[in-house]
Amino acid sequence: MKRLMLTTLLFALSLGLSPLIFADNPVWDSNYVYNKKVYDATSTGGLKKGIRLNKARVHKRSRKSKGSMRFALIPNKCIRNPTKDGLDDDCDRGIRRSQLRSHASYKKNKNLEFRFSVKKPYRKSKGLTKITNSLDKYFMTIYEIKPKDAVPVIYFVLDPVTNKILLRQSLVNHGVAGVEPNDINTVIGKLKSGWNDFKVKTKLSTNKKGYVKVYQNNKLIYSYKGKTTYPYKNDTRIWIGAYVCCGFGDLLHKKEPTHLFFYDMVKVRVLK
Repeated sequence: MKRLMLTTLLFALSLGLSPLIFADNPVWDSNYVYNKKVYDATSTGGLKKGIRLNKARVHKRSRKSKGSMRFALIPNKCIRNPTKDGLDDDCDRGIRRSQLRSHASYKKNKNLEFRFSVKKPYRKSKGLTKITNSLDKYFMTIYEIKPKDAVPVIYFVLDPVTNKILLRQSLVNHGVAGVEPNDINTVIGKLKSGWNDFKVKTKLSTNKKGYVKVYQNNKLIYSYKGKTTYPYKNDTRIWIGAYVCCGFGDLLHKKEPTHLFFYDMVKVRVLK
C-alpha cells in the first residue's frame, strides 16, 4: 500500500501537480516543501486549485529554476478549515488567500536581504464594491515580512485595477486590541507585465538604526531610515502569494476574476 502511494505521488509530481492534492485538510498543509524549504500552505479556494508547482519553461524565471509557484486567488469561493471554529476561520473574517508561510525565521537587528520574482497575467479587476478611504483600493497583499502571530512589518499591497503597488510599514502591532495603527504607506510603482524582480534590504529595528531599501528590476525605488518594527517575541517569517484581508474578501465583486500569480527565485540571506 505504501509503495502504491509513493508511486502515485511521484507520478503526480512528474506531471507538475502539487503534493497538496494528497493533504487531508482541504485548505491547510503545514509541511509543504518548495525548493528544499518548508512552508505552511493555505488557500481559501482549496489547496488543489489554489497552490501548485509549475514546471513549464514559460513560467520559470531562469534556467536554474526548479519551477515557479502558481497561486490562484479565487475571490468568490471560501472553503472552511475543518480545524477552525468561529472567528478563527478565514471565511468568517472576510479573508481570501492562497499563500505560503516560511518555517525559516529571521531575527531583528540583522542586515537582511529578501528576494522574490513575481509575475501576474492580466485579469481585468473590478476592485471592491465599497471603498471607504483612498487606501482601500490597495487590498491585495502579495508579499509579507511578518512576525509570527502579529501584523506584518513590511508588506507589498497591490491595487489589482491599476497594478500599482503600495509599500506598507507597520511600526506598531495594531493587531492587539486597543492599539491604533501607525503605518507608513508609500506608492512605490507598478507591477509590470512579465517578471518583476524585487529585492528588499532591511534591518528590522525598534530604533533609528533601522532601514529599508526596495529594488525593482535592479532599480532602487524606495529608501527609508529609522524605526522599522515594534517589539515582538517571535522571529520574522515571509509570506508569498496573494492575500485579501479582513472583510475586503466579502466586498469583492461577484464577477471578480480569479487572479493568478507566479513566484520564483524566493530567497532570504543575512548580509554582513
